[in-house]
Amino acid sequence: MSSSRYFDRIAIALSAVCVVHCLAVPLLVALLPIAAITFGTDAHFHGVMLWLVVPTSVIGFVLGYRVHGRRGITVLGVLGMTVLAAAAVWGHGQWNEGVESLISVSGSLMLAGAHWLNFQQVRRLHTHA
Repeated sequence: MSSSRYFDRIAIALSAVCVVHCLAVPLLVALLPIAAITFGTDAHFHGVMLWLVVPTSVIGFVLGYRVHGRRGITVLGVLGMTVLAAAAVWGHGQWNEGVESLISVSGSLMLAGAHWLNFQQVRRLHTHA
């Protein structure tokens, strides 16, 4: 199995964690104020996720591109990472929480979609020697 497929799977899982976080944390914070104290700040979570998502995604897209050569997939992935980074860096305290969540979820979905396409193309073209 190509190394790209492993990184794509990890990146898809991390994107899913981000989507769940962006949708669930506002609800948890509204219902359980103690959760905000226990789990730290939203900004901290997004910073940690970026440190995990960006390198994993870059490796997955580079390895996938070597197999399939489709720039559009990589461009979509870079766009998704850029949207996520913008929400993480500028969103906290400056944007409405709903806007920040919408932008974060949009970036996560773009990134997960790009990884899915990357995964599918590698799977379609990869052959064992």
